[in-house]
Amino acid sequence: MTGEGENMVDRQVIRVLHVVHAFQTGGAERVVLDLTLFSNPTIVNYVCSLSEPHDLVSQLDLATTEFVSLKKRPGNDLRIVCDLARLIDEKRVDVVHAQGWGTLVEALISAKWYARRRPAFIFAFHGKSMAEVSHVIPRRRRAAQRIAHLFTDGCIVPASHMADDYAQTVGLSREKIDVIYNGVDVKKFGRAICPTAREVLGISKSDFVVGFVGRFDAVKDIQGIVKIFARVRESLSNDSRIARLLFVGDGEEKQVAERLASDLGIREYVVFAGLRSDVPRCLAAMDVYLQPSHYEGHSISILEAMATGLPIISTRVGGTPEIVCHGHSGFLFIPGEYDLMASAILDLYRHPGLCAAMGSAGRERVTEHFSVATMVAQYENLYHRLLGIAERPCVV
Repeated sequence: MTGEGENMVDRQVIRVLHVVHAFQTGGAERVVLDLTLFSNPTIVNYVCSLSEPHDLVSQLDLATTEFVSLKKRPGNDLRIVCDLARLIDEKRVDVVHAQGWGTLVEALISAKWYARRRPAFIFAFHGKSMAEVSHVIPRRRRAAQRIAHLFTDGCIVPASHMADDYAQTVGLSREKIDVIYNGVDVKKFGRAICPTAREVLGISKSDFVVGFVGRFDAVKDIQGIVKIFARVRESLSNDSRIARLLFVGDGEEKQVAERLASDLGIREYVVFAGLRSDVPRCLAAMDVYLQPSHYEGHSISILEAMATGLPIISTRVGGTPEIVCHGHSGFLFIPGEYDLMASAILDLYRHPGLCAAMGSAGRERVTEHFSVATMVAQYENLYHRLLGIAERPCVV
């Protein structure tokens, strides 16, 4: 490779460093995973996790993608800036792709000031925490993000609603924020692909299964899932077909959910499967997918459930209405409308034809609009575009 003065447009290889706070199961991290697994051969990917855990490493193709963990200490750790800068120079990185607020400051300072190279810098905003949903984002953080974006070459969000929200919240120019919808590999999902899914999880073929996949985070309203299912169980208590709730994932709210299920008298009907690498199989064991979040970006879990052929019960928040067509591929409600969500699940239980039709419509929508191939191509086009611009624009 030649030095910094080379014409980047003529390069045959683009080296991309994906920076995540922790490479664990989550929407942003799974986007990174797919960007590495489905990338063009001319894209060389590196994944850097600032801290632990990083349970998704087992799903990386380590023959083609190098993984680095910097073991960041709690709070501000200036050592990380130097370590990232050294990594950028050693790997001759062309694009730094930072995922989420937890990586923005350290990755930007490393890329734009500490590294000898001056790679293009992309920031991807994926969503909000429960604290950010419940309260206004602190003024200092908003100011820090606005200043950081003066030096950012590209800002990406996975849904149009999020672009409007992020621009207004932080005070950025909306037209300089690009929308690239998340995508999934539809071929991996479907009940026909995993005919023994229920057997593996200890669930009967005759059971009616409501399920959720993801982090046990308050913003997902994990307690709401248990409460909604309790209403469903109560309505079906005398039915011959047993209703079960299947949780796939882990996180801070897991113990709370377990206690609540016990308190509501439904613990024996709830399966906590934990973190699993066989998500397609787990989804294939479900009849209905439930995700009553207080906020969503552009949910990978919902996309995967739709790709499996499941009708969706969710909330009209964030980018979810851009995925789920209300009344066609699922039902959307206001957060906290537990009775209405339970009624929708019962309608799907009592009308199997509607359940199947909505599932088919959802899979068709994901296939047409949210494929992993389209997502990867759009990101790689952005990399090429930024490297071909002589004067890179800021997003403010």
